[in-house]
Amino acid sequence: MTDYADPRRSSERLSDAERDLAVRQLASARDEGRLRTDEFDQRASSARLAVTRGDLAPLFSDLPVPTGSVGAEYAASASASALPPDSFDRARSAPSVRALGGRVGATIMACIPFVALALFFITGFSGGWAWAWLWFLLVPLGGIIIYGPGADHRRRDQR
Repeated sequence: MTDYADPRRSSERLSDAERDLAVRQLASARDEGRLRTDEFDQRASSARLAVTRGDLAPLFSDLPVPTGSVGAEYAASASASALPPDSFDRARSAPSVRALGGRVGATIMACIPFVALALFFITGFSGGWAWAWLWFLLVPLGGIIIYGPGADHRRRDQR
């Protein structure tokens, strides 16, 4: 069952397909004996009038997450909607970009500015300051290599 109570997504507007899916999920709960007919009628009419995902959360708060075909049914309805099937996943995971090498790559990227500073002082004191600043170019180069254009492909491949 879809998690309508997710606070990060509670303000997202619903599509007609998502409202229909919510009514089907409520019907499934009624068929399992979890809802009386009058409860189902009330919740189904509220689901049809819902505007955001947060409006659906109270309708499912006391129902357990079912197993089986409902998840497949949601996936099928998501692919039939006007949005790309993974648009909600991308919106949810957009702030996090995976580093090349995972945690090791992120740790390396965090250390690069300190390494550049150390090399700046070492070469500045030993060979002169004229070209020592070039070590700071390691910071953007490391960022390009670790988080660069291939990061989107790596994130898509890991799904």
